[in-house]
Amino acid sequence: SSDVCSSDLIGKVKDVLINGAECEPYITGDHRAMLECPEEIIGGATYLAKMFGVDKVIIGVEDNKQNGIDAMNKVIAEKKAPVVVEPLRCRYPQGGEKQLIQAITGREVPPGKLPADVGCVVMNVASVAFIARYLKSGKPLVSRSLTVDGSAIAEPKNVRVPIGMNVGDIIDFCSGFKAEPGKIITGGPMMGLAVINTDIPVLKQNNAILAFADDASKVKKERDCIRCGRCAAACPLSLMPTLIERYTKAKDVERLEKIGVNVCMECGSCAYSCPAAKPLVQYMRLAKQLLREEKSKNA
Repeated sequence: SSDVCSSDLIGKVKDVLINGAECEPYITGDHRAMLECPEEIIGGATYLAKMFGVDKVIIGVEDNKQNGIDAMNKVIAEKKAPVVVEPLRCRYPQGGEKQLIQAITGREVPPGKLPADVGCVVMNVASVAFIARYLKSGKPLVSRSLTVDGSAIAEPKNVRVPIGMNVGDIIDFCSGFKAEPGKIITGGPMMGLAVINTDIPVLKQNNAILAFADDASKVKKERDCIRCGRCAAACPLSLMPTLIERYTKAKDVERLEKIGVNVCMECGSCAYSCPAAKPLVQYMRLAKQLLREEKSKNA
């Protein structure tokens, strides 16, 4: 995170938060890290407490990962570390940066602002564990853990792979496909991106490879909006996805900016809840692209 690298934050940060919510379905890499290397997570968090000069670091973990919470609390007790594990309600998208800050501190990050603006720094469990490994060995980030899962994968598992490794080779390591994949996704089922083939590299931000058989990846036929309001009710950032869709089709850049489409974190809650099967996340991304193009024209 660029926030964490900035020396300007030292002394100004009130809360250092570690994101262990891992709220997307299928993905379990952070959960395995809590169980298999809690010492590294707590060690990295202890360093962050010292670096930012705070009394404690708070690790937010959804309450469906009780064994991970217990494993970290055991290490905290043994090392008397300045770290607190905060159990959070299990709901999506609890792992969103702004949602995590509000759940733990009660503070809201204003639109267009960063966590630092409300005195917070947020890091991921895997990043904190890497800090501990780096300080011990000096080895840079050359590999990462990710989840390989889905109804088309023969042997779902969590693996640690070199960054840049071919996705197809990783799937082969998991015994390949047990059924013809209808959709392959890099990332989670809610926020991930579908790919057309497996001849692509793993990037440092990838946390999962999911492959679904045809029966689990059928796209529903899009129908007309019935104005039920479910998308707006599901949006964690209180946006109006149906309005954004309308203004995007009309290419009304001024109104798109006014209703705050750039605030959208593309969590997919609106599309998941829509009974008309509208691809609302795609409209969000298209709207942001329209805004970027407009700004580049005026630059």
